[in-house]
Amino acid sequence: MKHRHLSRLRRSLALSAGLLALLSTPAVAQDTTRTVTIAAQPLATALEAVARQTGVNVLFSPGIVAGASAPAVSGRMSARQAVDRLIARRPLRVQRQPDGTLLVLTVTTAVTSGAAQTAGSLPEEQAGADIVVTGYAGSLSRALDEKRSATNVVDVVRAEDIGKFPAQNIAEALQRVPGVSIVRDRGEGVFVRIRGLGASFQVVTLNNRTVAVNENVRDSGQSGRQFRFDTLPSELMSAVEVVKSPRADLDEGGIGGIVNLRTFRPMDLKEPMLNLSANMSAPLLAGKGNPRLSGLASWMNPAGTFGALVAAVYDERTTRQDRVTGVGWTDGRIDANGDGTLDPGTILVPTSTRPTLEREDRRRIGLNGALQWKPDDRFELNLDALWTRLDIDYDELTYSTDFANTTARALVPGTAVVTDGILTAGTVGTSTQIGRETSTLEYANWLIGGNARWHADGWTAGTDISFGRAVSDTPTPIYRTRLLGTVGNVAFDYGKAGERLPNLRFLSADLGQPRTLPGRRIEYRVNGSIDTERSAKFDLVRELGSVVTALNAGAKVQRRDRDFDRRDLNFTGGINGRRFDAGFFDPFPVRGFLDGVDGQLPRRWLMPDTAAFLGAATGVATLLAAPLSRSDLRNSYDISERIAAGYARVDFSIPAGGMTLRGDIGVRYAHTRQTSSGYADNGTVAVPVSIRRDYGNWLPSLNVVGELTDRLQLRFAASKVITRPSLADLAPRLTINSNPTILTAVGGNPQLRPFEAWQYDGAAEWYPAPGGALIGAVFYKDITTFVFQQTRDFALDGATYRLTAPQNGGNAHVAGFEIAYQQLFRGLPSPFDGLGTQLNYTHTDSKGTYATAGGAIFRDALVDVARDTFNTTLFYEKGPLGARASYSWRGKVLRDVGGAGLTANNDSPFGSLDFDVSYKVTPRLTFVLQGINVAGGRQWQYVRDDRFSGYTNYGPTLIGGVRARL
Repeated sequence: MKHRHLSRLRRSLALSAGLLALLSTPAVAQDTTRTVTIAAQPLATALEAVARQTGVNVLFSPGIVAGASAPAVSGRMSARQAVDRLIARRPLRVQRQPDGTLLVLTVTTAVTSGAAQTAGSLPEEQAGADIVVTGYAGSLSRALDEKRSATNVVDVVRAEDIGKFPAQNIAEALQRVPGVSIVRDRGEGVFVRIRGLGASFQVVTLNNRTVAVNENVRDSGQSGRQFRFDTLPSELMSAVEVVKSPRADLDEGGIGGIVNLRTFRPMDLKEPMLNLSANMSAPLLAGKGNPRLSGLASWMNPAGTFGALVAAVYDERTTRQDRVTGVGWTDGRIDANGDGTLDPGTILVPTSTRPTLEREDRRRIGLNGALQWKPDDRFELNLDALWTRLDIDYDELTYSTDFANTTARALVPGTAVVTDGILTAGTVGTSTQIGRETSTLEYANWLIGGNARWHADGWTAGTDISFGRAVSDTPTPIYRTRLLGTVGNVAFDYGKAGERLPNLRFLSADLGQPRTLPGRRIEYRVNGSIDTERSAKFDLVRELGSVVTALNAGAKVQRRDRDFDRRDLNFTGGINGRRFDAGFFDPFPVRGFLDGVDGQLPRRWLMPDTAAFLGAATGVATLLAAPLSRSDLRNSYDISERIAAGYARVDFSIPAGGMTLRGDIGVRYAHTRQTSSGYADNGTVAVPVSIRRDYGNWLPSLNVVGELTDRLQLRFAASKVITRPSLADLAPRLTINSNPTILTAVGGNPQLRPFEAWQYDGAAEWYPAPGGALIGAVFYKDITTFVFQQTRDFALDGATYRLTAPQNGGNAHVAGFEIAYQQLFRGLPSPFDGLGTQLNYTHTDSKGTYATAGGAIFRDALVDVARDTFNTTLFYEKGPLGARASYSWRGKVLRDVGGAGLTANNDSPFGSLDFDVSYKVTPRLTFVLQGINVAGGRQWQYVRDDRFSGYTNYGPTLIGGVRARL
């Protein structure tokens, strides 16, 4: 018995100064009283905090404390007294060793003085393979402890995970969490999905503070409330929590969940430190090396009452995407034999295709600073600030084939190929537009906050104030240089998504010749968004020692303002109808465009020189000086939200027939005052409008954990949740597509109601060994109101547009299950005892009620929901070597439901394989090699009948670097 328990002891390291004091005078260190301030938290981390604050070694087996929570402890006391208070009412005891070390043991374990030793001197047969201390495996174990001890459903990714996996930002680190998948843009994770629900259903907080969000200023497809994770480097974060079931004290607004980002703070680190890293990445498709530098420095005074920290990141990233997009399909009739009469029967017909080369040069800077002051056990003050900036130089080159197959004599007689009611091939007269878009985009974020906490006589009061702003701007205007004209006949042949690209053969035109197409215009756009977030909250906790362990109450006021402005101009003078010579064009900028995929289509074409075309344009100064147009006013808006919320929560722990029921029950009330300001168009002028709405939501929540044994527990959670509509959807705006052959428009709706849902979670969690778990969970979300995009005809200025605008829908549901498995194979013979694995799978099913423009009702799946996702990770850590490989996959995502199935492009399944190999040359110096998307995963899109509608390839990225700890 003695050796079985000692073989699983884990050492909690104190600050280096405290450890030296312990080794030199252990008895004095043990008997000396210190100021101890420990918040309620998992027991394992609370015991580590005792070691850190007192300088006394505390040894314990992870298995005997796993899943256990500790109460808040504060005051002047010895390390032994602090540990006794933390383990009170648990079948644990403390035994002091001659060197001053404290052993935390079960009440049945006996350790003689002669056998007891410090962890640093445990013999090999005792310090066996079950000890989990540091590295990636250690971080997984600590994250699992946090999940196990929480009352609500939560997953945690700690800094070791983020820092040691290939992760350009936090989103990419989160894709290995059960139920989480990400949305990529130009190869980098941008948005997060939780349990299949889209990014608009998640709330992102930073240190539990609501954050401002950047807007998409490159085009009119705005993001609304979705936090752009590409603006935030992963090195600035110490941990990330994915909250899947709420508590009453947490911010409302996330039916999918809450992603809480935690920055580093000096006293959370075990010792003063200086960490540095330098990497060089090589995106293989872009063919250019990019540096990435990061550093973190922290300091604490000898008394341990004041600390300071600063962290910084600078990185550059060159991206390239080879795409085929803009593929259009319609239901129509064709004239196959060219007799001037349309054939009977409607079939599916292609109408357009747009091969596109996208390139970016990104520069990102991130700074984080923190100050902590704990003068005594009653008071704590934290001040922190985060600032990031992302600059993007964007360059897009494209051409299109636009044709009308559904008119008489459009098709060359005898060329039409119709298969299963689909026109898959033919020859048709075509118009083509060649375009180049250039711009500089700037995204800046900052969040400044401070909080204070007082504790005395079982009462804890806390307050937090924060101010954040996200600025999205185009310091250099977006220029789109266009050439447009007819190019004769084009032979086309379309297949299915995932098979090949379309075949497009120009029979009488050469897109590489300067005079093939006449000029059309230069489109000019300036775009800006300022999102401002202010909040203040107050919390009060009364700790009790009975079945009711704590009473919690608090209030929060929050103000969000979104100011979005956009201006568009068209420079046609000196350009429209003119044919330009070779001096107005640049050489095609890359090699191997669309290599590695079948399909015969032009892969090199003219590249307009934007500066040369601007020099040829006339009347530019007059247009720039003109007042804002009707369309400019329609595209701009202001949204204001004032939110006042309050909550009450009861924490409980109930012994029940050999098991313990613990959890919380509470209610939150949030009142929202929303003002949407912008312009409506009466057909002649743009008229200013302002619409105000007030609504309130009562949001009860219950979280219960049943601890059946020390290794098995069950969970149940029930709550009412809301998601407020996208800010862009709430705007009274109208955006018209600039393409003269594709008449579409996008609008807003200030009368939208928030999504509302009752959600339920159940889980069984088995923890067979330290760092290991097998978890099965089910979830159900009953959405009583939701918002969907409705398309209808809209007349403006004599033209009829297909207008897509948000509408309130009926009810919906989201149901599914998760399975997660994690194990450290410490029982395997050497050298295989360094192996470990993480596996998880999530299945999501959804259904919603929709209304058509004509009022008809139908049921279909919810849009933007990934039905299936899985992640698998295999890692190895032993000695100086560490290696990890991870594959993340998500199934198809529907973006078009009901109707003809042609109004949006759906995403085909996609997977990404990443790896990380590190070698520790010395305890302070590590070399790293990483790879992202090393299998070369490519994204495909489809419409009805799996018809091809899009393709994207951004290629693999390799990263090499060094990490140093000084």
